[in-house]
Amino acid sequence: MRPILLSTLLALCASHAVAAEVRCPANLTVQAQPDAPGGWSPYPAKDSHAFAGVSLVEGDRAKEMASPAPATLAPDRNLRRGRSETQQWDFIGPRRDNVFLLCRYTGTQATIALDLPREVRRCQFTFEIDARGAMVDSPRTAPQFLCR
Repeated sequence: MRPILLSTLLALCASHAVAAEVRCPANLTVQAQPDAPGGWSPYPAKDSHAFAGVSLVEGDRAKEMASPAPATLAPDRNLRRGRSETQQWDFIGPRRDNVFLLCRYTGTQATIALDLPREVRRCQFTFEIDARGAMVDSPRTAPQFLCR
């Protein structure tokens, strides 16, 4: 009886840990609607944009997204290794305010946002940098982002 209870408890814990994992989608499809000048006919198209970066924002999502300068959180740590940098945000203890993730994509101002589950304790964003430490516009490897 105890082995069954233990295996059930482990399965529940594993499914809970997977549920708290958050990633930005690798690509975002955006419906492009051209503003055609008089006499021209606009023809909309769907464009796909690759993941480019993130912002973590504290506060009410609707209010912050309407603001010209959302309250973005600075990373708690930056780690550089060669041509790679990892930014890390740590959430220790219970959070009083909502924190949401804002995923950004290349070639568009369109973004997507998601409230971070309260059980998330750490987010990491890893990206390629140049010799001066600036983020590379066209990296050899795609940026990676993960919250757990």
